[in-house]
Order: sequence, then structure tokens, then C-alpha cells
Amino acid sequence: IMALKVSSVNLFPVENAKSHRTFKYEAVHLEPPALIFRRGQEFVFDILFTGRVYSDLADKLRVLMFYEDEQKLRTARGGAWLTNQQEELDDMESWSLRMVSKEGNSIKLKMRTPINCPIGSWKLTIKTSLKAGIGNNTYDHPESIFILLNPWHFEDEVYMPDTHLLEEYVMNDIGKVYTGRKGRHWLFGQFEAHVLQACRKLLKESGVSFNDKGDPVLLARMISKMVNSNDDDGVLTGNWSGYYSDGTNPSLWTGSSPILKEYLETGGGVKYGQCWVFAAVVCTVCRALGMPARVVTNLYSAHDTDSTLTIDKFFTEDGDVDEAYDSVWNFHVWNDVWMARPDLPAGYGGWQAIDATPQEYSEDVFQCGPASVVAIKKGEVGFQYDMPFILAEVNADLIDWQEDEEALLGYKKIKTDTKHVGKHLLTKKPHIFDPCGDRDKDDVMHEYKDAEGSKEERLSLLRAAFKCGDKACEYFEVDKARDIQEIKFSIHEIETINIGNSFTIAVDMENTIEEKRTVQIALSLWSIYYTGVKGHTIKKVCETIEIPSKEKKQLKVYVTLEEYLDKLVEFSLLKTHVIATVEETKQTWSDENEFQITKPSLTVEAATLEVNKPGKIFFIFTNPLKKKLTECLLAFECHGIVKHQKMPYRDTLPEETIKIETTFTPTLKGKFALVAIFFSKELQEILGAADIDVA
Repeated sequence: IMALKVSSVNLFPVENAKSHRTFKYEAVHLEPPALIFRRGQEFVFDILFTGRVYSDLADKLRVLMFYEDEQKLRTARGGAWLTNQQEELDDMESWSLRMVSKEGNSIKLKMRTPINCPIGSWKLTIKTSLKAGIGNNTYDHPESIFILLNPWHFEDEVYMPDTHLLEEYVMNDIGKVYTGRKGRHWLFGQFEAHVLQACRKLLKESGVSFNDKGDPVLLARMISKMVNSNDDDGVLTGNWSGYYSDGTNPSLWTGSSPILKEYLETGGGVKYGQCWVFAAVVCTVCRALGMPARVVTNLYSAHDTDSTLTIDKFFTEDGDVDEAYDSVWNFHVWNDVWMARPDLPAGYGGWQAIDATPQEYSEDVFQCGPASVVAIKKGEVGFQYDMPFILAEVNADLIDWQEDEEALLGYKKIKTDTKHVGKHLLTKKPHIFDPCGDRDKDDVMHEYKDAEGSKEERLSLLRAAFKCGDKACEYFEVDKARDIQEIKFSIHEIETINIGNSFTIAVDMENTIEEKRTVQIALSLWSIYYTGVKGHTIKKVCETIEIPSKEKKQLKVYVTLEEYLDKLVEFSLLKTHVIATVEETKQTWSDENEFQITKPSLTVEAATLEVNKPGKIFFIFTNPLKKKLTECLLAFECHGIVKHQKMPYRDTLPEETIKIETTFTPTLKGKFALVAIFFSKELQEILGAADIDVA
């Protein structure tokens, strides 16, 4: 009798994909079909032998698993003997192999990977021998097996108890990314064939050890590092300059798939991304690998460079602003990923913040997180990773300081704003998609901090400041200078202005005493980038106003379309800054208001299309301006219908309604989300989306 020889192996790619919830992966339906399994769950396969049947008494069989992307000489990283011993089958941290049935020269087996199995690409080898110890044979399976995380398995560290939410946070391949208060549609595309290959490349080039590739905490940290190209030739290159001629304007991306495709083809450094693009790509990578993920947008996001948990602005005695290193972004986008945190005390699992936008070094590279959202809310900044930075993003205090030779620090604290930072944390609501409205918008800031101004919120921040060190404590302990507050000031808040409209900025002043007072007031209006960096000055007004006893005055500044239109930068954000000084008492007051110029939407129209037949889709837009739009461009993408495309378009006349007709031939049946953006030199980021039915 000779050792058994394997004739063929059938790993049932489609059947296993259904039970492993990987059926939506495009590669499963290609030829040859990809083998994509989730860890901790059995997969079934058949072995056909040549010449004779398998005998429990005579034969030994083992399956060895090799991790494909190791640099050193390959040795088996896993495997199991064929056994039916229950204790071996019950150990979830071990490989197991058992027989299901035997028919003729064929046997059906089930193999289970460990629940902490490193994810990535594996190769399967079958070794047969005789119990008598004479002779052996080896079979190497030609196709790779890609092992993913398993958030449906209660023993996997990425397990989400409300498994219904996994339909959103793992399986949903479309969503919204909020760039400010408005959501822009995004095609995550985690199931497209090349996306998993891009994930494999990230794993291979990350420098993360074999065992650490099974640890969701370290995987999440690796993803935050590898999606930016600042280290390790990662996916995306950041660019906030406003000049993108040698790449793609970040605002023209409609999904992650073309970015990851270009990364695969070029080896890294796809041009260009900004925070929402980094976060969207991270979401795609996480969901593709089986890690529950969402994209979150923080409105008024602090960038604290010195771990004081404050954003400090310094003024000279004359009221001019000194150079500042801290800043507040109008919005900043990062990710929450779901996992247990066995490296932390009990109770700090759940959502963890990670951020791939390269802002600050962490352990000598640009990476950020995972930081427990529960710990952020409690002010527990001593836990890993990057807790003080992320806590400051949502809850730093804004402090204005003015030069003062008598003050201990050389500056006196003239204003503290405890409520400006972290006004909203926006994400897409699960199980709902509203292409044209906001019914799918969810504000989850309550998960990051208690109600603004509450005792719990203040105690959390003070607890964090105490743990951040002496400088943070010092800044919080300095009392606000007790200026005489004879004049009450307030600025009228503006949230949005429709493009084309003029608007008025108003500042109220009330004299509360029996004597007249003289106020020197300076108001500046400028455009700003979403990072808080100044764009162009639009208007500057300096006035001296006398306010009689017990009277009120108002400074009004009228701004026309002609004054602001050519000064707008990306996202059309404006900022008003006001500083006032009372001549008689030197009372000083300052405030600012940030608001957005909003634009019309792009309408997308399509009848029901038929698979493999040409069909028409229309893009409709009305120019709201009394001027021509030049250098027009339409970008769009729809999985199953059209890959990411950019289509130049003619100049658009003042107040003209245009209807752009396109013809596509769908290749798949179903309902698909189409995302589109219209761009011009004069008016950018006109967004549109629609659900397209293909019969």
C-alpha cells in the first residue's frame, strides 16, 4: 500500500462565500473564483484521491497553511491533522480539521482557522502519509485563500453584538461623507476585485509582523499609517495648496475604488487627497478586511500642537494677532472602527477613533489611533493611542491671550470659549440612504463628550488636562483678566448664505453705564480653507463709535456678491473676525463667526435601465450666477454601470439651465448609486446623486 495521492481539491468558492458572508466580493464571481473566507469559521472542501479510498486505520492526513507575503523563507504558519477529537475542535485559537463525509475516492472535510488568525493571503498544502510510516505525498493548491476578520463571530475582537448594524458598517458599499454640514455621496466599493488586492499590498508593505496582522488594534493603527503616503509609500498624498494640476483635485473623487486601483498600478502616492478622502479610503479598507467602520466629521475641529487641550490665540497690545501654531479646522474627517480593547481596562471597547490624515507624528510616523471613544468621553488621556490629540479635536477650549507685562506668563487671558470646538460629529445613519436630503444624517457627538457646558463635560476636560502635564494645568488655572465689562458686545451669527445673495454682518454694542463710551472696532471678512487657513481678504472695516449713556449701537457691514465671489476658495467658507476696545477703560472684546456659501445641487435623472442595453442618464444644473462658467467638468461614477470618469463640458451661460446627456450600457442587474460632481473655474463642487435601477 502506498501513501494516498491527491488528484484534485474543490474548495467550493461560491458556496463557502455564502456562508462566510463574502458572496458580494466581485472576485468570488471571476474565473477562477477567489477563495475569501472569514476567520474562526469552518470552510468546507472536497479531496479526490487517485487509486484508492481514504482509510482511518491506514492513512494520515494534514493540511498546512502558509502565509504568502512573508519576506523570509516560508514555513507553515498553521495547519491541522485530520481528527475528530472534540477538545481540538473546540479550541477557537487553534486550527481544526474534521471529516464530514466519505464517498468513493473522495472525502469532504471542514477546516477552521483560529479566531485570532492573521488576515491576508494564504496557501493551502495537503500532506498524506501512512500510519506505518512508509512514504508520503504533497499537494499544493494553486489558488490563494484570503482570510478576513469575522465581526459576526462573538469571539473575534471585532465582533459587533448588534449584528444588524454590520449591514451598514461592513456590508454597505455606498455612503455619505460630510464636508461641513452637507453630506457628499461616496462609493466605498469595498467589494470590487482590485480593492482586496490593494489591501493585500498594504498588509505586505506595512512592516507589521505576522502575529500582529491578527490583532485588530494594531491593524487599525497600521491602516491609519498606510493610507497616507508620508511614510512607507502609502496610498494617498495630501495636498492643501489649491493647486492640483499634476493630479486629481481632491473634490473630484467620487469613490475609493479608482484611488486604490491607481495605488495598485503606481505603487503609492496617489495625487491628491484631503481629510475626507483619507477617511473614505480608510473606511473602504476596513470594511473590505471585515473591520466595522464609519466616517465621522467633526465640525469646528481643534488642532492642538502642544497637548494643552487648548487652542491659543495671542494678541499684541495693539490687538494684532501673533503667529499661532494651534488652529481650528472648520471641519475634520476621520474614522471610528469597532473592536474590543484587551490592551485596556474593561469597558473601553466599542468605537475607536483612527485618523489617516497626516497631521502630527505618533511614534515617529504619521499615524493616529485607535483611541477609545469611551475613554475620550471620560478624559482618560493616559490610554493608548494618541488620546490627548483626539480629545482636543472635539473638546479643546479656545483661549485668547493679550500681551501684558504684569501677567505671570507675559500674556493675560482675555477670553475663554468652552463651546466652540466640536459642535457636531456627523456620520451617515445606518439602514437609510437619502440621495437628495438629510434624513440619513446622524450626530454622534454625545458618544465623544457629555453635553457642552455640563458638569460632566467640564470635569472630563479638567481630568484630561491634569493628566496631560504642567503646561496644560497652567493654562487652565490662569484666571481670565477681570476687565471692566461696561459695554456688552455680540455678533449676529450667520450659518449659511445662498450663493448669489448679498448679506449683512452686524455687531451689537450696548452701553450699560451712565457715561458715554468710545469704542474702536475693527471687522475683517475673509475666505478660509476648511483647515482654518486664511484665503483672501474680502472686506476690512475700522470705525470709532461713540455710545451715549444707556444706549445701543450697531455696526453693519454690507457685502455684495461681486465683493466675495472671486475671493472664494474650496468649500466656499467665510470668516468674520471682530475685535473692539473701549478707549476709556481698555475693555477688550473679540469674536468670530464662520459660515458657508451654499450652492445648488446637480440633478441626476434616469429611467430604469436594462442590462447589456444602452441607456441614457441626464445631469441637470442651473447656473445661479449672472456670469459665465468656464473650464466646466463633470465627474461621475456608478458601480455596475460606469467606472470613474471625467467629462469636459462647454462654457455655461449666466443663469442657464444645462442638461448633459450620457449613454451607458449596464453590465449588472440591481439598484446602484450614481455619484456626480460638476466643477467650473467660477463655481466648484456642485454635487448630485441618484439611485439607478437596472432590470
